[in-house]
Amino acid sequence: MLLSLRPSTKVLQRTFSQLATSSRGLVPDDFVLLSDFFDPHEQRILLTTALHKLDSQESRRIRKLQKEYRANNPVPHSAPLESIFLPERCYSVYHLMGATNHLQGHYDNVIRDYREMHLTSWTESEIPGLTLILNRLRALYPSRHTQTHLLHLSSTGEILPHIDNISASGVWIVGASLGATRMLKMEATDGTIHRSFETLLPSGSVYLQRDDVRYNWKHSIVHPQEQGEVKRGQRVSIMVRVGQDVHLLWFLLIYGQDCKEEGCPVKS
Repeated sequence: MLLSLRPSTKVLQRTFSQLATSSRGLVPDDFVLLSDFFDPHEQRILLTTALHKLDSQESRRIRKLQKEYRANNPVPHSAPLESIFLPERCYSVYHLMGATNHLQGHYDNVIRDYREMHLTSWTESEIPGLTLILNRLRALYPSRHTQTHLLHLSSTGEILPHIDNISASGVWIVGASLGATRMLKMEATDGTIHRSFETLLPSGSVYLQRDDVRYNWKHSIVHPQEQGEVKRGQRVSIMVRVGQDVHLLWFLLIYGQDCKEEGCPVKS
């Protein structure tokens, strides 16, 4: 049985109706954006949970620093979303930035000033309302069997233009934005005519990249200095990709056992 790789018609209609306008060029059909998918309450639950997961990987010294800061600086529930973030000195990747290149950039040098983790599971049973929020997001997935990645960018963080490794990620990716608004830039790499577009990713927005956009368009999160008057700040992205098993099935369906494509996971 073939797996469906497209959202329902109802979801697509709602998605396209809320697609952000582009400053130049045409937005391809394989990119869609819901600019206000999560309300402020949902954003607060998701961001608090994601930061807790990321903080769990910190050293004992950094966790102690975080605990002391929170004790001395309680955040009222009515405070704005950005107040949930601690000062950047309370996160190891920023506090130790400059000690090693690894702490400043991603292993393939496309992400700068960040921390990240691969999430194996959410603590849904421990956080009231989290399951309902995640189920809303899951309803947008073009297929099941996914893997989740949390990416925390500092106020100076950026993602340089790149195309994801075809052997490490699947034919679609869903990204939820929490925190400061940042500019996403997409640039086509096929053909002789330059095609590109830019769109803001506000907190609470969710986008979907798939198929042609995944492998024939470079994507980047531009440095805050390059995004005009947009307010700087930290942000967390929840990145959900199709799992490796579905990714492998897709390649088998398209290329067969004798796949010759560069990076093909079934290539001998």
